Amino acid sequence: MRKLFTLISLLLTCSLGFFAVIPASGQVSTLKNLKEGFKNPTGTARAKVYWWWMNGYTDSTRIREELQAIKNAGLGGVDIFEIGFRPDGLVPAGPPFMSDASLKHIVLAIKEATRLGLEVGLNLSSSWNAGGTWIQPQHGAKTVYFSKTSLTQSAGSAIRLPFPEIPKKDSKGRDLMIRFAANGKPVYCEEISVLALPADRQAAHLDTAMIINVTRFFDPETETLRWKAPAGRWDIYRYVCSNTGEELKLPSPNSKGLIIDHFDSTATRAHFEYFIQKLRPLLGDFRKTALKNLYLASFEATGTIWTPSFPGQFRQLNGYDVSKFLPALFDKRAFSPAVYDEFKKDFDLTISELMINNHYRKGKEIANSYGLHLISESGGPGPPLHNVPVEGIKALGALDVPRGEFWINHAQYDATPDSIDLLMLVKEISAASHIYQRKITELEAFTSFQNWQEGPGDMKPNGDRAFCEGMSRPVIHGFSHNPAGVGYPGIYYVAGTHFNDKTTWWPKVKPFNDYLARVSYVLQQTDFVADVLYYYGDQVPNFVTPKNTRFAVGSGYDYEVINSEILVRDLTVKNGLLTLPYGAQFKVLALGNISGRNPAVLKKLQQLLRDGAIVTGIKPDVIPEKSKQIIETLWGPPNVSKANKITSIPALALLKAMKLAPDFDYPDKLSERLDYMHKSQPALDFIHYSKDGQDFYFVRNTGKGWISRLCSFRQTGKSPELWDPVTGYISPVTIYQQNGPQIQIPLSLPPFASFFIVFGKKKSSKSYTSIASENNPPLLEYTPDGVRMLKYGNMKLTGNGKTVVINHTADSLTISGAWTVSFTKGWGAPEKAVFPELISWTKSENPGIRYYSGSAVYEKKFSKALKVPKDNRVYLDLGEVSKVAEVWLNGKSLGIVWTSPFRFDVTEQLVNGENNLRIEVINTWSNRIIGDITSPEKFTKTNLNVRGSRELLWTETPLTASGLIGPVILKTVKTLK
Repeated sequence: MRKLFTLISLLLTCSLGFFAVIPASGQVSTLKNLKEGFKNPTGTARAKVYWWWMNGYTDSTRIREELQAIKNAGLGGVDIFEIGFRPDGLVPAGPPFMSDASLKHIVLAIKEATRLGLEVGLNLSSSWNAGGTWIQPQHGAKTVYFSKTSLTQSAGSAIRLPFPEIPKKDSKGRDLMIRFAANGKPVYCEEISVLALPADRQAAHLDTAMIINVTRFFDPETETLRWKAPAGRWDIYRYVCSNTGEELKLPSPNSKGLIIDHFDSTATRAHFEYFIQKLRPLLGDFRKTALKNLYLASFEATGTIWTPSFPGQFRQLNGYDVSKFLPALFDKRAFSPAVYDEFKKDFDLTISELMINNHYRKGKEIANSYGLHLISESGGPGPPLHNVPVEGIKALGALDVPRGEFWINHAQYDATPDSIDLLMLVKEISAASHIYQRKITELEAFTSFQNWQEGPGDMKPNGDRAFCEGMSRPVIHGFSHNPAGVGYPGIYYVAGTHFNDKTTWWPKVKPFNDYLARVSYVLQQTDFVADVLYYYGDQVPNFVTPKNTRFAVGSGYDYEVINSEILVRDLTVKNGLLTLPYGAQFKVLALGNISGRNPAVLKKLQQLLRDGAIVTGIKPDVIPEKSKQIIETLWGPPNVSKANKITSIPALALLKAMKLAPDFDYPDKLSERLDYMHKSQPALDFIHYSKDGQDFYFVRNTGKGWISRLCSFRQTGKSPELWDPVTGYISPVTIYQQNGPQIQIPLSLPPFASFFIVFGKKKSSKSYTSIASENNPPLLEYTPDGVRMLKYGNMKLTGNGKTVVINHTADSLTISGAWTVSFTKGWGAPEKAVFPELISWTKSENPGIRYYSGSAVYEKKFSKALKVPKDNRVYLDLGEVSKVAEVWLNGKSLGIVWTSPFRFDVTEQLVNGENNLRIEVINTWSNRIIGDITSPEKFTKTNLNVRGSRELLWTETPLTASGLIGPVILKTVKTLK
């Protein structure tokens, strides 16, 4: 161990600093500008929405109204996404996608968005994958078919080989979209190869030496093979490429078409140019319009993949001919397991490179040439959820803006023992955005299979988790377009949080969107910080799992992920630190699975070691013969750190040997786990960014209760502030102390709350270094006016050479008794009701109230009967609210609350004597839909009238707690200036 400490000390003698910093382009630089942008974020900081145009059924008046509603709600733009809905008549069929009638409304939307200053993206199909009615067979998705003919030498020198049978229906009996010519063959087909295999072979597996490529003896015009076969019986296989017949997944009724060949650049060009040449005559220069992005949804095609350029690309990448391995595409047992495994890896690499270069890179090149950006979920979700055939980070790096996705109220775990959630696809996207120097990490956000059961506060915990994995712009899934006259809640796509102007709480949604924008703004303008660089291996396909799942450094340490392309091309060592060209630096390179199949990776590792890098990883057990020598050279003895050798000592032990304290730490973490996928998870989560010497820690409470911890941040000589993204307030942190390499701050967070703790260069005149109480630290709140004590009792503050003892005794008043509640007319509830006490509407004996959905206004008069000592403030705490509320006191709006704590500072609004309190509360649509099932009078109208979620019918779905549940309390809190 002493040798390990000595080596690390030598390597770090000239270290430039502790952190890895990844800059992004086009950023503001001063802390003053960052503060201004945080308070009032604009531009790409504003979230977007998927704008679902279901069945292509649209309304010009509502297009204008919806875009105005989107603008008023504080959103930044839309992705127009036409999608099909089941043909039950509830959603009429509109015109074919990209027809003249369809284009009329697309152009209207773009022009209206231009006027409003919104951003528009256009999904390149009616649903997904890429494709449409305009895709001709030569550009459609392709696969391999074969026919088999038996041959003996006595059969003569000429034999007819039948054309392979092309299915007309899929495995479920549905028609395949394959166009056939008069001769019975598909309109599109190309010969691949003709192989002769010995029929009487004794060996259990094929050997390529047994296989004879007889393609040159075959005449496809006459379908005749003229080959003098050696003695014996032979099986002749004729391999042909033709269309899969696979259609778009959920197109509108008049927009069915083929998906394209994603591996053919000519198909990509034909598809992109179709859209561009349709739109350009109607819009002119795209740069002068709101149309900024073209979007490709996640790849979810099925079946064996082929494209005409595959054989040439395969030979170029792998150095041998693919033809003799064609039998393996249909029977993986045809060759020995070892041979099949090597071929499959070469096949997968070829497919990945074809898709990345011919679809994503080519698509970006075409879009950029017209002033547009390309956005895609090109990195998954991968197997076993979808058959995505790429190296995920490289595919994302081929785009202008990488996009992933995350869900709420729904998870999809793989079958591995550690049960990875495949629907938290964030860490991979942020890694690609960082290492390929993209400014923005977009996420399809808040996708759900629940219908109208969540409010903004229910969405926040998952949003904050995504931010802590690197999201910097949510694209909310989604806003369903509703033509006039479809009723309420209206028509919706089956998946996604229903987030449009027909949602009950939409009039109060802007503060939630402001919160998303404030976090996004900071993360877009600053640079990710980590200690460890994790190479996720050279296998293809390859995908990154959620943070701290299959790889984790340790509690309080974060990591970046790198792929083969960037590792080989860009990674160097400077002053003992692993360095990327744009300034990112890391202490340790941790290796994932190394197959030894990529010589460039091994040579790069050798060079990094020579240059002084610290590299850790497990030596591979099974490696190709060609790589054995260099593998033996690279790895040192197990659990020993030796110069110029890869060690197996874990990254955490290496960092601790460097005496590198956690970047973020706190006591009593409530769980030993490092990931955030399960109920047992750490109490706090964080991500660290930096800019021009300022450090930004985004910290979130993962639990549903208040939490207070003494938090340690690896910072020295700086002063902290708290930036609250919910309110936009920036407050000095006036209780902190330097403790070695860390600054310690007592920090309290409400349920599922999140803050930025920002460390600036300028030292402040801090008031105290520590605070002690019976609950250490006590619940407290940093505000622009000082620190507010949220719990009563004795506290001792130390700092500036003095100790102050405070006995915080405060007054409180529960506003009890009857409330007058007014309900919106026409939705089943009485226009006015008196609640003797505060209860959830679902507990009312009146069915009109129990099943009510919408807005209700609570009114009450009360007298101020509080003693408010000097330096105290008065909070109005609403207790439990479901789902959002706006409050007026004595005629003045106090604002909107949508997340805990539901409270306001009312010190200035309270008057002596009688006070008038008015609280508007809005719940969700679910209760009224449930009530309509048994009610003779129907109030709601929607296409989603059967299921409350994927798991439950509406008849099985429980009512959602609603209204002002309380208790409503006035309380005084002491402020320390």
